[in-house]
Amino acid sequence: MLFLIALFIAILTAFCLDKPLKKCPAAFYITAAVLTAASVVVTQSDMTVSSRFVREYVIGIFSRGALGTAFWAVVMWAGALPNGSAPIKKLMPIRGELSITAAILTFSHIITYGMTYITNLIKGRTGSDFVITSIVCLAMVLIMTPLTVMSFKKIRKKMNAKTWKKIQRLAYIFYALIFIHILVLFVPKAQKGREGYFLSILVYSAVFVGYAVMRIRKYFIASKKPEKNTIPNIVCACAFVLPVALTGALAHNGGKDTAKPEEIVSDNAATFTFAPETTAVGTALTTSGGSIKSTGTASATTKTSETAITETETTKVTDENKESAETEKHEEQNDEPEQEQHEEAQTAEPQPTYIFRSGEYEGEAEGYAGKVHVKLAIENDTITSISAWADEDDPEYFSDAMNTVIPQIGAKVSADGIDACSGATYSSNGIIEAARKALEQARIQ
Repeated sequence: MLFLIALFIAILTAFCLDKPLKKCPAAFYITAAVLTAASVVVTQSDMTVSSRFVREYVIGIFSRGALGTAFWAVVMWAGALPNGSAPIKKLMPIRGELSITAAILTFSHIITYGMTYITNLIKGRTGSDFVITSIVCLAMVLIMTPLTVMSFKKIRKKMNAKTWKKIQRLAYIFYALIFIHILVLFVPKAQKGREGYFLSILVYSAVFVGYAVMRIRKYFIASKKPEKNTIPNIVCACAFVLPVALTGALAHNGGKDTAKPEEIVSDNAATFTFAPETTAVGTALTTSGGSIKSTGTASATTKTSETAITETETTKVTDENKESAETEKHEEQNDEPEQEQHEEAQTAEPQPTYIFRSGEYEGEAEGYAGKVHVKLAIENDTITSISAWADEDDPEYFSDAMNTVIPQIGAKVSADGIDACSGATYSSNGIIEAARKALEQARIQ
């Protein structure tokens, strides 16, 4: 899972590189900025990365915000751990530097998906999920930016300590918004049985709910100073288990089999239909290449006229030439079957030669983050419909790719020479390759 990998990297950085981070934080900030910029350039360009591992675990750990969120988790827990413990002694001196690094890494996710939100807004895609995520993300940016600026030592020294501390309390709202943002995006996918999202929700819930419980526990013990911590610990354990369990129940898909492709198809498949070409009967025939070929029918009156002429000439023959005329007529009659066969061969319509078998065929290929599926129906070398769906690709990107690529495939009845959608190259290539495999299945050997 991406977040667990990112969390491991963040914890390793905080505990093993704490001294270099404290002595030379600028090196870490520059490194984070360079990685963020590189991630944005790759995701926003038409650059193709063939390796799925690189796309998902190298580029995706930045663009999807997993690494930034993991650093924020370390910053959060640094303020929730018991005072005097070994971890807090390691983390508290570098908490400001960690938060600045986390913010820089988060900008990769903000820019990448911010561009998507702007594109969707221009195209009129403003559903309920879009509105909620847009509001939450905007609030997060408005809170994170000033808090990050105030985390620099030079800025902090110029501010009043009490004022700085009061403003920094907005971080609690920021942490809560991160969790809400994750739930809004992941719960619908987990309910549909998408692989990995249920586990992701449980891990995120454990991190954020656990932080909230530990932070409240720390405040209670510091203010009330109870003689024993047994009761607070029991209350905290219940307060941790119940929200995580409820979140898991909400995200669960009701025990449905997540491996059924039909459930994914019904929710995400889009079908494009193509009207077959109509031609005038008896005048033209559509060939397998899509061109119009004349049939060239012969007139049925030709033979009748020739027979009438022969009969007229026969009645005019004199008695003296009767024997010769009968001989000529006999020869013409012997030649007539061969002539009729030749005329029938000319008048017969040529049979079309098909390249593909009629029927439904399906292919799959790699998209941006998972398999892309294409099902197409063929009739007389014409594609009548194409259905496409993806296991994990972003719906907005995949929709743009379908609208660009599928009409070209339907018009050409081929997956060659298809132009990919700019900004959705991986999804486009996945659709093209899946359609190619489906057409190969349909091709007559």
